[in-house]
Formats: sequence, C-alpha cells, structure tokens
Amino acid sequence: MSVANLLSGSPMLSAHSANISLADWRRAVGDRLAQRTYPERINEGVLTVRVPSSTWAQEMSFLSDVVLERLGAAGHRVQKLRFQVGKGAPVPEVPVVIVRRAALPAALKASLARLDDPELREAITEAASLSLARKK
Repeated sequence: MSVANLLSGSPMLSAHSANISLADWRRAVGDRLAQRTYPERINEGVLTVRVPSSTWAQEMSFLSDVVLERLGAAGHRVQKLRFQVGKGAPVPEVPVVIVRRAALPAALKASLARLDDPELREAITEAASLSLARKK
C-alpha cells in the first residue's frame, strides 16, 4: 500500500480536510469572538470550532450564517459549523504597547490650572504629556 493511499484514508490528512488561518478567522468573526474561539479544521465542508463553553456554542450558532458567508467570501469551502466545547484553543498573543508620558513644563501646568473645565484640563494634560514624550 502506498503512502498516498494511507494518507487519503485519514480524515485528518486527506484532501477533504483543511485548516483556516487565524487571520481569516479573525476577519470572519471579529476580534472579540476570535479571542475566545478557535477554528480547528474543515473536514468535508464542516468546520469544527473550539469554544470555551456551551453558552458560547449557542451564541456562535446564532452567527453561523454570517460566519459561513464571510468564510466563503475568503475562499473557504465551509457549509456547516460544528462547535466543540473545551479548553486548549490557542489564544493569539496581543502585542504589548508601552505608552510613554512626559512631565509637563511648569508654565504649561500653571496655564492648565487656570482652566475651569476639569474634563478639558484633563484632555489637554493627557495630549500634551503624550506629545512631549514622542519628541524625546
């Protein structure tokens, strides 16, 4: 028996099985849902999606038509979603963003202290602090 015959008999490795990239999944379901769900594999037109709970499975089932449409537009041949509850879905890393702020000059602090509107004073203080940090 050839290796090709062995592989074609395996549902995990056959031509009928494929994966969806995390980028395509994120575009199909949006950032919030992509952080909690994971597309495991497509097997004969059925995409298995790992979800953290049965509640998530139910909520995702309500969105199935939209998700299928978006995946189809991205070139994936998916006719049905199947949800599997369980842990272990890889969580994409979120880049850490370091926000630097600079101390405000005394003259600017004095000018801001004269503003009557506390929200405006806070907004200007924040913007100036961020802007001054970028120039360093």
